[in-house]
Amino acid sequence: MLDFILDHLLVIIIVCVVLFVILPFILRIASTIIKIVVIVLILGALGVFGAHFLNGANEPIKATQEFATNTIRPAIEKELGKADFNYDPATKKYTIQSNSFKLEGVTDSNKADVTFKDKKYTMDVTFLKDFIQNQIAQQSQTK
Repeated sequence: MLDFILDHLLVIIIVCVVLFVILPFILRIASTIIKIVVIVLILGALGVFGAHFLNGANEPIKATQEFATNTIRPAIEKELGKADFNYDPATKKYTIQSNSFKLEGVTDSNKADVTFKDKKYTMDVTFLKDFIQNQIAQQSQTK
């Protein structure tokens, strides 16, 4: 047994140095880096770095809203005359559907789900309130 230890003494010393010196050092550095990242994220979320720190998170939301405003809304307004309107008074749900889009919403809400080019968006439909009210009035008069 003593011969084995003496023959492999260099390997045993290297393993001990790695286990008791280098490994704890690496773990302390990793722990410190994780703490710094967490502190930076918390400070950024609290606004210490200013308003521009979190603007990157709002860009996709703004892009979707701009797409809905600049693309979907004009398409809806253009095709309202040709669109089919269905209203269920019991649930207050309405559906406006044309070849290009399908809009589903509730009369008590300013938000509605629009399916446009096989993608679903939630958007503000206050620009359609008059149209919806007129369609509901016409539908209730015919019944």
